[in-house]
Amino acid sequence: MNQFEELCKLASKENWCWNLVCTTCGHLHFKYSFLELASGKSPTDSNWLVHCRSTGYQKAIGSLPIIYTEEQKIKILTICKNANLSKIASMCKFPDWLGYLGLILVHMRTDSVEYTELSSIWSSQLSNFTSAESKIHDRLNDIVNKKGTPLNINDLEQCEYAS
Repeated sequence: MNQFEELCKLASKENWCWNLVCTTCGHLHFKYSFLELASGKSPTDSNWLVHCRSTGYQKAIGSLPIIYTEEQKIKILTICKNANLSKIASMCKFPDWLGYLGLILVHMRTDSVEYTELSSIWSSQLSNFTSAESKIHDRLNDIVNKKGTPLNINDLEQCEYAS
């Protein structure tokens, strides 16, 4: 399985917070996990540090705030481009898995080719989860056909309601 698919599976299993505006935890598990992904690790690796009940990972990985470098973003986007959203949806809670995607869209936002490619690839896959008569289905197809702006968090919300 792809590293992002594995991350989503772990997050769903451990009930990680994916709320973008969470003032309790700030979805820290994801923020630190993205650093782990960027360093080439997978949640299935024995040296993966981030788990719900562990606390040492913050000290080991570094302190907040986490600001991802362009290089880290590109590595993470490259991993995510190869993720199968159907697999993620089948093994993760709904709508949580859409929230996981949203964290990538928000934290890895960049003007890079990789972000544009991710947007198109995910839009193509997300269209399979929406009604063909819905506005979001048309929007997703426009993104695939390079019309309009890239996929964003609001699009995921629309996907949630159009499924």
